[in-house]
Amino acid sequence: MTAGDFYRIEFRIQNSVQKYYLIREIFSDSRKFSASRLITSGTPPTRTEINRCASLYGFELELKCIAKAAKYRAENFRYDQYDDSDAVFELERFRLLLSRRMQLAPEDYAAAYIASCTGVTFTADEIAKMLNAGVIPRGKTLSEVNLVQNLANAVKMRDGKPISLPRITKLHAILSANLKEEGLAPELRAALEKRITEFQEKIKAGFYPFEQCVLFYQDMQDLMADETVFLEEIYASLLAGFGYILFPADAPSFEEAVSFVRSANPGLEREVRRFNEEKFRVKAGGKQKQLELF
Repeated sequence: MTAGDFYRIEFRIQNSVQKYYLIREIFSDSRKFSASRLITSGTPPTRTEINRCASLYGFELELKCIAKAAKYRAENFRYDQYDDSDAVFELERFRLLLSRRMQLAPEDYAAAYIASCTGVTFTADEIAKMLNAGVIPRGKTLSEVNLVQNLANAVKMRDGKPISLPRITKLHAILSANLKEEGLAPELRAALEKRITEFQEKIKAGFYPFEQCVLFYQDMQDLMADETVFLEEIYASLLAGFGYILFPADAPSFEEAVSFVRSANPGLEREVRRFNEEKFRVKAGGKQKQLELF
């Protein structure tokens, strides 16, 4: 996202006086959500005045837009079990804030995620060194190394495409490589196919995606007690496909996920603020960065 992706100047006539506003807009669910801040009245604002307004109030406008979009989503989805608008508002704020902070490099995200997975005995730093430089820490067994490599390959498979039995089957094969030979049991394939169909129908019917991901995960836990890593990766990839970058360890239930994002959101706000300020900061000995408007 560049500095001027969704900023524009708008003038309004109020009491026969032209007033110029900085407008911030974000787009979600095929809708536009906007917030404004007065720049000046009478004469058109100068570039300096525009940049100053964006620098001082851009973050405030960003949060207002995020709140409007989160509130809209909380009020317009259907729910099976968790019809809690305050909780959904926090989950949606988390999703929108996360997309606006400085993004982790893919390899850093993969290392952190894999370190959180069941059965993994590596730290995130050890995983990063192994994946990037081939450095395997001492004392690790071959099966421990293979698990990390398989999870790394599974993360690479994520591409946002809808869940399907063929994709699930391929994912199982990736996670099983050099660890076990048997494929998906017939009864598990049938159960997965049935549950995937139900999941897709709920999404098409307008049910809340996060809730449906949680319910899918919980419904399959007993049936997949011996396939914990497989189920966690299905869950994480489902969440990521809808923009919820959460580790299964942080969201084993709807309530625990809400608790996690409530505690995470203040920190994310600070990150987005710093990112916003960086876009408009005055460099020592240089000129203020220009705001590109459309």
